[in-house]
Amino acid sequence: MTAPVPGSGDGPDPRPGPSLRERYARIARTPEEELAADLLALTPTHEGRERADLLAWAGHALEFGREMADVPDASGHVTDVEVTEQARGGVRTDQILLAEYLHRSSGSLVVVYTDALDYAQRVASAAGWGPDYPRAAVRRAALAHEEAHRLLHGERGRALRRRIDHTALRIGPLRLRGHVVGADEIAAHAYAHHRCSLRRSPIALTAAIAASLVHRGPHRPGPSTPPGDHP
Repeated sequence: MTAPVPGSGDGPDPRPGPSLRERYARIARTPEEELAADLLALTPTHEGRERADLLAWAGHALEFGREMADVPDASGHVTDVEVTEQARGGVRTDQILLAEYLHRSSGSLVVVYTDALDYAQRVASAAGWGPDYPRAAVRRAALAHEEAHRLLHGERGRALRRRIDHTALRIGPLRLRGHVVGADEIAAHAYAHHRCSLRRSPIALTAAIAASLVHRGPHRPGPSTPPGDHP
């Protein structure tokens, strides 16, 4: 991803040529579970995984995220901390970082990157999804995504691993349940989708952003717009 938006200097150009336009159209036609499995497949640890496993893990993570969003007291982790906006820093060479949660001795802080919000809006517009992702809704979803990651610390994260029930190692009768990298990201997307009542899944926008990065440069994107959790 080396080409800036002409005349703006704000990062890669999401405007679609024929191949990218078709990619956006395919994303629009693809069920959320399939898109989530595609994002898991981008994670290096899942190279060579069976598609059936990825779909099963994605389905469990989506279901778990929706259930978290339905819990009446689910909110409060990120919404109670300071939120600030930063004009630069979200558009990077291999990922678009909408928001990140920073732990500080003086209190926790969520930084929302407006350049990344702008980029996400340009992708949504180029894909024809502008009405599905109004800027305020994308910002709320980014905050809810961070909230979900905080909720997934501790017991909820262990509950997600139990739900997925992936066997990492088996020695005779002993079985070690493993962590599925990226599952918490899928659950956080589902949480934000449900919590913010978005018409279209944030996973579709994430997939479109990833497609735009691949289209515009040599770097392979990560599976998501990550939370950027700095202890």
